[in-house]
Amino acid sequence: MPVSQTAEYALRAVTCLAQHDTAQTTQSIAKCTGVPLSYLPKVLQPLTRAEIVSAQRGVRGGYKLERECGDLTVLDVVNCVDPVRRLDACPPNRVRVSAALCPLHKLLDEVQESMQTRFAETSIKQLAFTADGRPQRCGTHGVGDAVADPLQTPTA
Repeated sequence: MPVSQTAEYALRAVTCLAQHDTAQTTQSIAKCTGVPLSYLPKVLQPLTRAEIVSAQRGVRGGYKLERECGDLTVLDVVNCVDPVRRLDACPPNRVRVSAALCPLHKLLDEVQESMQTRFAETSIKQLAFTADGRPQRCGTHGVGDAVADPLQTPTA
C-alpha cells in the first residue's frame, strides 16, 4: 500500500513547478525531477484536469502551477493521480460480513488513514522550500550535509 510511482512523480513535478514562476517545458521538468520524459505527460494530465497545473502552448509554453503551493497539499496531488484507498471490507471477496474489519485489515486501514492525514497536513511549499525559503529537491543533499526537515513550516 505504498504511494505509487505515478503519485511520487506527480509530487516531484508539482514541487519543481512550485519553485519556478514561469512555465516549464516537459524537458526542464524531467531534468529537474528525474521523471522519465516519456512518462511525464501521463503524470501532468490529471493535474491539468484538476486545475492544479496549467498547460500553455507556444514559444513561452510549458506547465505552470496554478494553485498557491502553501495551500496545495500532498493529498491534493496524490488524490489526482492515485488516491489513497481505505479499506471497508476484508479481501478476498470484499464482502462486508460485519461492521468491523478483521485485525489485519483494521491495521492496514489505520496505516492508510494515518498516511492520508499526514498528506493532508503537508503542503507542497513544505516540500519545495527549506524553512528559510531556499528551494530543495530530491538527490541534492550531499553525504554529511545537514538536511532540513522538509515538513517544517517555511517562513518565506
